[in-house]
Amino acid sequence: MVKSRSYLYCALATTLNIILNALTFKNFLWLEGRVRGGKFRNWARQFGYRPANFIEPETEEEIVNLVRNGRKIRFFGSGHSFNAGVVSDETLVSLDKYAGFVKKEGDFVTVKGGTRMRDVVKLLLDDYGLAFEALPSHDAQSIAGILSTNVHGTGRDWGFVGELVERLKIIDGKGEIHECGKTDDLFKAAIGGIGAVGIIVEVTVRTVPKFNVEQKFGLAPCDEVRNNLDTMLQDNHHLSLYIFPFATVCQVSIWNPTPNEKSFLNELREFIAISFDALNAAWFGNLMAYTGFLPWSNWTYGIKRGTNLVMESNKAFNRSIYHLHQELEFTVPYEDTWTVCDRLIKLYEDMYKQERLPYMLLEVRFTPDGHDNALIGAGRGRRSTWIDLICNDSRRFEKYYAAAEEIIKEIGARPHLGKYCESLDKDHLQTVHGASFERFLELMHEHDPEDKFANDFTRRMFRD
Repeated sequence: MVKSRSYLYCALATTLNIILNALTFKNFLWLEGRVRGGKFRNWARQFGYRPANFIEPETEEEIVNLVRNGRKIRFFGSGHSFNAGVVSDETLVSLDKYAGFVKKEGDFVTVKGGTRMRDVVKLLLDDYGLAFEALPSHDAQSIAGILSTNVHGTGRDWGFVGELVERLKIIDGKGEIHECGKTDDLFKAAIGGIGAVGIIVEVTVRTVPKFNVEQKFGLAPCDEVRNNLDTMLQDNHHLSLYIFPFATVCQVSIWNPTPNEKSFLNELREFIAISFDALNAAWFGNLMAYTGFLPWSNWTYGIKRGTNLVMESNKAFNRSIYHLHQELEFTVPYEDTWTVCDRLIKLYEDMYKQERLPYMLLEVRFTPDGHDNALIGAGRGRRSTWIDLICNDSRRFEKYYAAAEEIIKEIGARPHLGKYCESLDKDHLQTVHGASFERFLELMHEHDPEDKFANDFTRRMFRD
């Protein structure tokens, strides 16, 4: 059951998260999944429970023995998912102590599965002068976690962290160790498989020499973006949109590699900009929404000023998330971008008049054709638009999401399994993935015949 939260809870939690992160020089996030005092909470503190057993293995041998001798086991990295996939029937396992560097071979580095992205990128930059070609947007996630949920970016030529991966080491439900490459079906089942076929314990990933990125955020008329989106995507390495209800402008976010030097105080300026946006959404956005003034809020977007910063690539792509929010994300074919976005904005605007919903926006990202290394990846095999419904985590967001999920089922959209998934199930995944989903199920039953890695969420999505 999803908790119903107040306007003040959302605003104060966001504020506290920012303050604590600043006071600890960005070393601590309050909103981050962890077990404390025997109780697990995911990053948004929506899923909290006391697992019967909580274990933090430090060696591969410990993980193997744990799987072989255990019955019901779920692993988690940063607990950044938006659903109950991290809830365990019996034993919850954190890989935080199974983290760190393993080896470097040419352009490839191997790290343990529990290594957080913020630690991986720091290691590469400080010790080797290397970087990832691109990164997910949240730096707290573990590398095994982002691959298990097939985390994506947005780009003309690039879309998925999984595409940078050369090899995986996986421990399956029988406690057997498998080393597999990108052409192996087990590799493709583990990428995006939310831990159902095995635990990713080592990752070998391709790197590039470190580089700087010019990051531009600014507002543009929606009609202008709609008419020129193809050209904008072609002209930029990475581009995404924020589309707001009741607004005639949208935010365009662009990231391009650059030879230019880093901007003065770029990290501080980025922290201020991200914090302002989070506080603005949590306090002002929700205030406008709950007091009924959101339909007249178009003028307020003129207050926001664009940013133009040159930063190290890892700082530009990878950041801390401060805002307490929920996400429901899915993909549609690129050619359906505006039809589906318009429909979801209209759904929100119509429901808002009756329900007084919390503040919401659509984050719209894009991945190219050719992604085939994930059997049930939402961007598999086609040029895709990722539509992420981002709502403040406060009362009545779930009503909008319930209606949006009905549209997802109607149009055959493919869900992101790390995000909110309350009414989607195995039948829907079978419909949208077909033979690829059948192959995934075969591998799941082969590598976890006793259902050790199953919980209520994965049973709904893969087994019932």
